[in-house]
Amino acid sequence: MSTDSRGLATSLFKALDTLSLLSSRSSGLAIREIVEGMGLPRSSLIRILDSLIHYGFVERAMDKRYRVTGKFREWRISNRDEELIDHYRDIMERIASEVGEMAILGQLQGRGIRHLHYEEPDCRVRVAPPISRKIPLERMAMGKLVLGQRPDLLPTGSPKNLIREIDLAKETGEAWNRGESEEGIIAWGTWLGEPSPLTPMIAVTWPDFRYSEGALAEVKRLLTRFSS
Repeated sequence: MSTDSRGLATSLFKALDTLSLLSSRSSGLAIREIVEGMGLPRSSLIRILDSLIHYGFVERAMDKRYRVTGKFREWRISNRDEELIDHYRDIMERIASEVGEMAILGQLQGRGIRHLHYEEPDCRVRVAPPISRKIPLERMAMGKLVLGQRPDLLPTGSPKNLIREIDLAKETGEAWNRGESEEGIIAWGTWLGEPSPLTPMIAVTWPDFRYSEGALAEVKRLLTRFSS
Protein backbone atom coordinates (compact mmCIF):
# COMPACT_ATOMS: atom_id res chain seq x y z
CA MET A 1 0.00 0.00 0.00
CA SER A 2 1.48 3.34 -1.00
CA THR A 3 0.74 5.03 2.33
CA ASP A 4 2.86 2.52 4.28
CA SER A 5 5.76 4.40 5.90
CA ARG A 6 7.43 1.42 7.63
CA GLY A 7 10.41 1.47 5.27
CA LEU A 8 11.04 5.20 5.59
CA ALA A 9 13.59 6.92 7.84
CA THR A 10 11.06 9.20 9.52
CA SER A 11 13.63 10.64 11.95
CA LEU A 12 15.61 11.90 8.94
CA PHE A 13 12.45 13.43 7.49
CA LYS A 14 11.84 15.27 10.77
CA ALA A 15 15.37 16.71 10.72
CA LEU A 16 14.97 17.82 7.10
CA ASP A 17 11.57 19.34 7.89
CA THR A 18 13.14 21.27 10.78
CA LEU A 19 15.89 22.62 8.52
CA SER A 20 13.28 23.62 5.95
CA LEU A 21 11.34 25.54 8.59
CA LEU A 22 14.40 27.29 10.04
CA SER A 23 15.76 28.27 6.63
CA SER A 24 12.59 30.28 5.94
CA ARG A 25 13.27 32.68 8.84
CA SER A 26 16.49 34.66 8.64
CA SER A 27 15.78 36.08 12.10
CA GLY A 28 15.64 32.59 13.57
CA LEU A 29 12.98 30.87 15.66
CA ALA A 30 12.51 30.34 19.37
CA ILE A 31 11.97 26.75 20.50
CA ARG A 32 8.28 27.38 21.16
CA GLU A 33 7.86 28.61 17.57
CA ILE A 34 9.60 25.51 16.26
CA VAL A 35 7.36 23.28 18.38
CA GLU A 36 4.30 25.08 16.99
CA GLY A 37 5.53 24.93 13.40
CA MET A 38 6.53 21.27 13.52
CA GLY A 39 3.81 19.87 15.76
CA LEU A 40 6.33 17.63 17.53
CA PRO A 41 7.23 17.24 21.23
CA ARG A 42 9.73 19.76 22.57
CA SER A 43 12.04 16.98 23.80
CA SER A 44 12.19 15.39 20.33
CA LEU A 45 12.93 18.72 18.68
CA ILE A 46 15.71 19.54 21.15
CA ARG A 47 17.45 16.28 20.16
CA ILE A 48 17.00 17.08 16.46
CA LEU A 49 18.30 20.63 16.91
CA ASP A 50 21.29 19.47 19.00
CA SER A 51 22.18 16.98 16.25
CA LEU A 52 21.92 19.68 13.57
CA ILE A 53 24.09 22.00 15.69
CA HIS A 54 26.68 19.23 16.02
CA TYR A 55 26.62 18.75 12.23
CA GLY A 56 27.11 22.48 11.71
CA PHE A 57 23.85 23.31 9.95
CA VAL A 58 22.16 25.10 12.88
CA GLU A 59 23.34 27.44 15.62
CA ARG A 60 21.74 28.68 18.84
CA ALA A 61 22.39 32.39 19.25
CA MET A 62 22.71 34.42 22.45
CA ASP A 63 19.02 35.38 22.17
CA LYS A 64 18.21 31.63 22.37
CA ARG A 65 16.84 31.63 18.83
CA TYR A 66 17.81 28.86 16.44
CA ARG A 67 19.12 29.78 12.99
CA VAL A 68 20.60 27.92 10.05
CA THR A 69 24.30 28.61 9.54
CA GLY A 70 26.29 29.90 6.60
CA LYS A 71 27.45 26.33 6.06
CA PHE A 72 23.87 25.25 5.49
CA ARG A 73 23.12 28.19 3.19
CA GLU A 74 26.18 27.33 1.10
CA TRP A 75 24.96 23.74 0.91
CA ARG A 76 21.48 24.85 -0.04
CA ILE A 77 20.75 26.43 -3.42
CA SER A 78 20.77 30.20 -2.92
CA ASN A 79 17.69 32.30 -3.65
CA ARG A 80 15.69 29.18 -4.50
CA ASP A 81 12.31 30.82 -3.82
CA GLU A 82 13.08 33.76 -6.10
CA GLU A 83 14.29 31.40 -8.83
CA LEU A 84 11.09 29.36 -8.63
CA ILE A 85 8.87 32.44 -8.76
CA ASP A 86 10.78 33.88 -11.70
CA HIS A 87 10.61 30.58 -13.55
CA TYR A 88 6.88 29.96 -13.06
CA ARG A 89 5.51 33.51 -13.02
CA ASP A 90 4.77 33.55 -16.75
CA ILE A 91 2.66 30.36 -16.75
CA MET A 92 0.83 31.53 -13.62
CA GLU A 93 0.02 34.86 -15.26
CA ARG A 94 -1.22 33.05 -18.37
CA ILE A 95 -3.52 30.82 -16.31
CA ALA A 96 -4.88 33.85 -14.46
CA SER A 97 -5.51 35.81 -17.66
CA GLU A 98 -6.64 33.07 -20.05
CA VAL A 99 -8.56 30.83 -17.65
CA GLY A 100 -9.64 33.66 -15.37
CA GLU A 101 -8.76 31.94 -12.09
CA MET A 102 -6.07 32.19 -9.42
CA ALA A 103 -2.88 30.14 -9.77
CA ILE A 104 -0.79 29.39 -6.67
CA LEU A 105 2.82 28.20 -6.43
CA GLY A 106 3.64 26.11 -3.39
CA GLN A 107 6.19 23.77 -1.86
CA LEU A 108 6.49 21.58 1.22
CA GLN A 109 8.16 23.43 4.08
CA GLY A 110 8.51 21.94 7.53
CA ARG A 111 5.31 19.95 7.89
CA GLY A 112 3.05 22.23 5.87
CA ILE A 113 2.69 23.88 2.47
CA ARG A 114 4.38 27.22 1.94
CA HIS A 115 2.63 29.34 -0.67
CA LEU A 116 5.46 31.10 -2.50
CA HIS A 117 3.50 33.21 -4.96
CA TYR A 118 0.09 33.65 -6.56
CA GLU A 119 -1.38 35.34 -9.60
CA GLU A 120 -5.06 36.20 -9.74
CA PRO A 121 -7.37 37.64 -12.43
CA ASP A 122 -9.43 40.79 -12.16
CA CYS A 123 -12.75 39.18 -11.16
CA ARG A 124 -15.71 40.54 -9.26
CA VAL A 125 -15.91 37.28 -7.30
CA ARG A 126 -12.42 36.27 -6.20
CA VAL A 127 -10.89 33.51 -4.10
CA ALA A 128 -8.98 34.71 -1.04
CA PRO A 129 -5.23 34.02 -1.47
CA PRO A 130 -4.01 31.33 0.95
CA ILE A 131 -0.82 33.19 1.88
CA SER A 132 -0.04 32.86 5.63
CA ARG A 133 -3.04 30.60 6.21
CA LYS A 134 -2.36 27.30 8.00
CA ILE A 135 -4.43 24.52 6.46
CA PRO A 136 -3.96 20.80 7.27
CA LEU A 137 -2.23 18.93 4.45
CA GLU A 138 -5.09 16.48 4.03
CA ARG A 139 -7.50 19.32 3.23
CA MET A 140 -5.42 20.80 0.41
CA ALA A 141 -4.85 19.72 -3.17
CA MET A 142 -1.10 20.36 -2.87
CA GLY A 143 -1.12 18.74 0.56
CA LYS A 144 -2.57 15.52 -0.82
CA LEU A 145 0.13 15.44 -3.47
CA VAL A 146 2.76 15.75 -0.72
CA LEU A 147 1.12 13.05 1.39
CA GLY A 148 1.50 10.64 -1.52
CA GLN A 149 5.28 11.17 -1.22
CA ARG A 150 5.42 11.66 2.56
CA PRO A 151 3.02 9.13 4.11
CA ASP A 152 4.67 9.71 7.48
CA LEU A 153 2.81 13.06 7.58
CA LEU A 154 -0.61 11.41 7.18
CA PRO A 155 -2.65 11.87 10.39
CA THR A 156 -3.09 8.71 12.43
CA GLY A 157 -6.49 7.12 11.93
CA SER A 158 -7.17 8.84 8.60
CA PRO A 159 -10.36 7.55 6.93
CA LYS A 160 -10.08 5.01 4.12
CA ASN A 161 -11.60 7.37 1.57
CA LEU A 162 -8.81 9.91 2.25
CA ILE A 163 -6.14 7.21 1.92
CA ARG A 164 -7.66 6.11 -1.41
CA GLU A 165 -7.66 9.73 -2.58
CA ILE A 166 -4.00 10.16 -1.65
CA ASP A 167 -3.10 6.88 -3.39
CA LEU A 168 -4.86 8.15 -6.51
CA ALA A 169 -3.00 11.47 -6.28
CA LYS A 170 0.28 9.55 -6.13
CA GLU A 171 -0.71 7.49 -9.15
CA THR A 172 -2.00 10.35 -11.34
CA GLY A 173 0.08 13.29 -10.13
CA GLU A 174 -3.12 15.32 -9.62
CA ALA A 175 -5.15 16.10 -6.51
CA TRP A 176 -8.33 17.91 -5.50
CA ASN A 177 -9.68 20.06 -2.70
CA ARG A 178 -13.44 20.17 -3.05
CA GLY A 179 -14.51 22.58 -0.36
CA GLU A 180 -12.35 20.96 2.32
CA SER A 181 -10.28 24.03 3.18
CA GLU A 182 -12.97 26.60 2.40
CA GLU A 183 -16.64 26.09 1.61
CA GLY A 184 -17.58 26.84 -1.99
CA ILE A 185 -14.01 26.61 -3.31
CA ILE A 186 -12.60 23.97 -5.64
CA ALA A 187 -8.84 23.57 -6.12
CA TRP A 188 -6.90 21.30 -8.46
CA GLY A 189 -3.19 20.73 -7.97
CA THR A 190 -0.31 19.05 -9.76
CA TRP A 191 3.47 18.75 -9.63
CA LEU A 192 5.75 21.07 -11.59
CA GLY A 193 8.32 18.37 -12.13
CA GLU A 194 9.15 14.86 -10.98
CA PRO A 195 7.07 14.15 -7.84
CA SER A 196 9.20 14.67 -4.76
CA PRO A 197 8.94 16.51 -1.41
CA LEU A 198 11.39 19.07 -2.89
CA THR A 199 9.44 19.65 -6.12
CA PRO A 200 7.22 22.76 -6.37
CA MET A 201 3.51 22.41 -7.13
CA ILE A 202 0.83 24.55 -8.70
CA ALA A 203 -2.82 24.76 -7.69
CA VAL A 204 -5.64 26.52 -9.53
CA THR A 205 -8.72 27.55 -7.56
CA TRP A 206 -12.29 28.26 -8.59
CA PRO A 207 -15.48 29.34 -6.83
CA ASP A 208 -17.52 26.15 -7.28
CA PHE A 209 -20.14 27.88 -9.47
CA ARG A 210 -17.40 28.91 -11.95
CA TYR A 211 -15.63 25.56 -12.26
CA SER A 212 -15.96 23.55 -15.47
CA GLU A 213 -14.19 20.61 -17.08
CA GLY A 214 -13.40 22.89 -20.01
CA ALA A 215 -11.58 25.34 -17.73
CA LEU A 216 -9.52 22.52 -16.21
CA ALA A 217 -8.67 21.22 -19.69
CA GLU A 218 -7.39 24.70 -20.61
CA VAL A 219 -5.20 24.78 -17.48
CA LYS A 220 -3.71 21.41 -18.41
CA ARG A 221 -3.14 22.56 -22.00
CA LEU A 222 -1.25 25.63 -20.82
CA LEU A 223 0.88 23.59 -18.42
CA THR A 224 1.69 21.04 -21.11
CA ARG A 225 2.78 23.78 -23.53
CA PHE A 226 4.88 25.38 -20.79
CA SER A 227 6.72 22.14 -19.95
CA SER A 228 7.30 21.06 -23.56
